[in-house]
Amino acid sequence: MPVGTIALIVTAAAILALWCGIRFGLPYLIDRDDAIPDGAVSSADILDRVTAEGGLRTDSWQLEPSHRAPSQPSNAEIRRHRECGTDICSAKYAAFWTLADSGQIVPDARVLR
Repeated sequence: MPVGTIALIVTAAAILALWCGIRFGLPYLIDRDDAIPDGAVSSADILDRVTAEGGLRTDSWQLEPSHRAPSQPSNAEIRRHRECGTDICSAKYAAFWTLADSGQIVPDARVLR
């Protein structure tokens, strides 16, 4: 048998084996019952809990006093609120934009005011 014919048969067999593996093996691996560990919380349960608790607080008047916008924003405010996001924490937002306006920090071009 010529070498080209053998290579063609081997390639066809490899493609067929790969197709069979994907067609029959992959659904078995995806639909396994033990894929989700015991005691895992589903995303639907998490969303129900957030809804039941009244949602996430995003208004600055609902936040703790330490997260309200300070009268004198500073670099210390940025450090003190490093875990906070500027979208929720008024103190970090005010300090961030005060420092950006004074030229002490340069915000990313994607950041909207």
